Amino acid sequence: MKHRASELLRSLHAEAEKKNWKKDRRTRLALEDVWAAFRRVPHRNPHGDYEPLVLAQQLQALQDGGHITQFRQHTLDKVPLPTGIWLQPTAAPKPPPPDMPPWHPDIYWLADTWPTATTKQRAGYAAVNTWLMSEPDLFPVPLRERALEIFGRYGDEDNFLMPEKTLDDLRSGPLFGDPAKLHEVLRTFTTHPPLLSEHFIEEVGDGYYQRIGTGDLLLVVENSATWWSIVNTLPADHRLGYVAWGLGGTFRASINTLAAKHAVTEIRYFGDLDLSGLRIPHGASHTAEQRGLPPVRPACKLYTALFELGIARKGKEPPAAAQQAADFTTWLPEPLRLQAADVLTRGRRLAQEWVGYRYLSRTDDWHSDVTSCPS
Repeated sequence: MKHRASELLRSLHAEAEKKNWKKDRRTRLALEDVWAAFRRVPHRNPHGDYEPLVLAQQLQALQDGGHITQFRQHTLDKVPLPTGIWLQPTAAPKPPPPDMPPWHPDIYWLADTWPTATTKQRAGYAAVNTWLMSEPDLFPVPLRERALEIFGRYGDEDNFLMPEKTLDDLRSGPLFGDPAKLHEVLRTFTTHPPLLSEHFIEEVGDGYYQRIGTGDLLLVVENSATWWSIVNTLPADHRLGYVAWGLGGTFRASINTLAAKHAVTEIRYFGDLDLSGLRIPHGASHTAEQRGLPPVRPACKLYTALFELGIARKGKEPPAAAQQAADFTTWLPEPLRLQAADVLTRGRRLAQEWVGYRYLSRTDDWHSDVTSCPS
């Protein structure tokens, strides 16, 4: 292909892109668009030839090279020109969408959007559909807990690395982009963490320690959904004084705000079972000891329930070395250490949301966690 024909092709592509050209399919350009593209080519006619003839020759060169197809209908001018052209695709065609699953009646209406959905949306729809087909317990739970139940069981690990957080980011399309519809289909509700405001701090105290009783024990929970579930399922006769939202790794620093006025004599902790989730109480316990506070101990029955209910998934952290896993798991009660070390050395994790509102509201054996924890 001659140099100037090549320049014309680039200009034609630029003209098509103004019209949102999908490069995996051919697109139509009218003759006026072709002329506009031709006139933008630098030095398009250095010899001053008759321009319709120059354009006709370059279009023929592009057609011979398989880059365009000229319309059969031509103008009646001295040098006939096609009334338009088809620009041939420059990208491989998109593969057809995978076959749709047999839809559950609650979401059969997604069939219309399946062909145009993104890969991530289709993976999400498929996981929700499989969950519904499994005849699940539809007891209403917080959204993050349901997300873990769905994507932690039925979503592949590459698409849903942190399954409990899937619906924090997947917010597009007719299901995930409609919060009211999503809650209706999944039987969920939104929970809110403690308000981080001057009023909240004044009412509750520094460090986000929610007073929920008159007891002397502090229970710290790593993530906000589980914090809500525990606070809302506690029995009337517990010895907890506070349930704290640990706010992830910030608990290691916020324990410094545990003032004498809190009158806390014991501290329990419950978080994700991964390296980061165990580093948090390790560091916080060291800080507590330096300040003369009680050591941070595991909420044993909650961790036991986590192993019973949870599915270990691929984590964001690399597998732990055997000695590193052994060092961290010594904080846990002895019966759980081997299981926990196996999770860590395989680079996997158990999200604490597996121990959710449904479980906590249906059993009371975890309540004794606030009174004793065997070593």
